[in-house]
Amino acid sequence: MEASGWWPLVTVLVAATPLLAQGDSELTDRGPQVSPPRPALPCHRISVSNIDFAFGLYRRLALDAPGENLLFSPASISLALATVSLGAPAASRTQLLEGLGFNLTVMSQAEIQEGVQDLLLRLPTRDSHLLLTTGQRSFRSLGPGATQKHIKEYVEEQTQGRLGAWVEDLGEEAAEVLVNHVALRAEWAQPFDPGATSLREFFLDERRAVQVPMVKQKASHRFLHDPELQCTVLQMDHAGNATTFFVFPNRGQLGQVEEALLPETLIKWDSLLRTRELDFYFPKFSISSTTRLEMLLPRVPVGGGLPGQPGLGISRVTHKATMTLEEKGSEAAAATSIQLTPRPHPDRAPPTPPATGFSRPFLVMTFHTETGSVLFLGKVVNPLG
Repeated sequence: MEASGWWPLVTVLVAATPLLAQGDSELTDRGPQVSPPRPALPCHRISVSNIDFAFGLYRRLALDAPGENLLFSPASISLALATVSLGAPAASRTQLLEGLGFNLTVMSQAEIQEGVQDLLLRLPTRDSHLLLTTGQRSFRSLGPGATQKHIKEYVEEQTQGRLGAWVEDLGEEAAEVLVNHVALRAEWAQPFDPGATSLREFFLDERRAVQVPMVKQKASHRFLHDPELQCTVLQMDHAGNATTFFVFPNRGQLGQVEEALLPETLIKWDSLLRTRELDFYFPKFSISSTTRLEMLLPRVPVGGGLPGQPGLGISRVTHKATMTLEEKGSEAAAATSIQLTPRPHPDRAPPTPPATGFSRPFLVMTFHTETGSVLFLGKVVNPLG
């Protein structure tokens, strides 16, 4: 197999999921089987669970917003919810961690906590080509107005204003708000020439098309066509510890590809990706999404209230993400806000080829390769937003 451009991530996946290959003949027909190495870092032990959670959440959100752009940061969401869950009573902690994709029969809560702390330490990167910041802060209620102001200032500062104004409906009953942020500025390992950018058609569906700026490049990238899932995968590396995958389903195959998003699929794609000389157009885009997530969580107390009062519960989870792709690279930011209140949950309703151009709806996923983390995951239906 050709040397992988994202080998740290694949090594983590194979090491942490030793049973994956046993059920896949395509992965087992490679001569004598060697036991995969154990994950080398604490964060590697939680990477597969985090990826599985990311893909599962994508499918649920995509069902609620068919035909729309979708974007979120699995890293931001899972870190924020893991932090809340690890401070919850034992019974609630188990439900929340299982909801985040962790199998507590094979991984202890101490290992999860160690992995989360290790991930928070390893993700931040700052150099001339790659800037990745992440962190979280807890806000005690000072009254809705004052707390909203502090949260707004924190999010704007930490994401350098990329998310725009952070507006949150903060009720009088909110006792605490945890806010997690992720911000990324990543240059391409092979930047596009701005002089070659031109307007071309992007097909929203079978009948509608829009004119969008398309970047053009003739260069070598890892590329594949998956005949089983009927999609094309293009990997473009960043000039640093990150890589982005673009998945272009064939016509009518988007649902099939979305259903197949699993850690095993990533391993399969890595076995098929080959470096090829491509001459292609690619759409510039700028998209954003705001999502409510509390309806996806179990209704359990997550913290002790004052004596004689009910414990705190998650009343609202707000997530906002934005991503822009252009000739030099990509920029993205996300924030997750978790409101804790002493009241029980209110009733909740669910929210409403080479030498050619990639000119139809596609999936985008940006990984931090060292830790195996999905920084951003989404679907671009309309590059114009």
